[in-house]
Amino acid sequence: MRRILAALCIAAAAVTACGDIKQDYYTQTMPQNDGANVNLPGLLLRNAFIIGSQQPAPPGTDMPMYMMLLNESGRTDRLVSVDTGDLFRGARLPAGGLEIPGGRYVGGTPVPQVLLAGLTRPLGSGGTIPVTLRFQNAGTVRIDVPILPPAQWRSTYSPWPGASPTPSPSPPASPSPSPPLSPPPGSSPAVSPSPS
Repeated sequence: MRRILAALCIAAAAVTACGDIKQDYYTQTMPQNDGANVNLPGLLLRNAFIIGSQQPAPPGTDMPMYMMLLNESGRTDRLVSVDTGDLFRGARLPAGGLEIPGGRYVGGTPVPQVLLAGLTRPLGSGGTIPVTLRFQNAGTVRIDVPILPPAQWRSTYSPWPGASPTPSPSPPASPSPSPPLSPPPGSSPAVSPSPS
């Protein structure tokens, strides 16, 4: 009886171990999410999503896009452009593109990595939009990115770092109670042209 019980314990341990081995490496490092995911040469894109609005957003609206980029290669890569066809007039990235150091990741924080600027027609939450991302080394990929409503955990996410109004040349009448928005460590701040 002890031998049968021992054999069953060993078999159960072997099945559990095999189950762990069969799990995908990428799901071990990146948990399930609601966003778009894609594997590129040397680069993993995980949980790409856009925060929309409760009601259809009017033309001219800007929408933040969040994602995590994990660079598995030994060399720095860079997200150099984002294209949504004619749905937005353009996309803002940090000056020089979004840098992804070799062996590191960027994103996965409440600060967006891209700002889709100038919506051309009304757009509500709940669907997806085609987005083409071009990387310096990993190449170009087209993905369908979901538009999620600004509710639940997304209600605490920050807008684009440069979205707050720029200070006026004259000092304000009273000091501001909140500190200025700063980008997370490891990310490049957006550069805005200064007035001349």
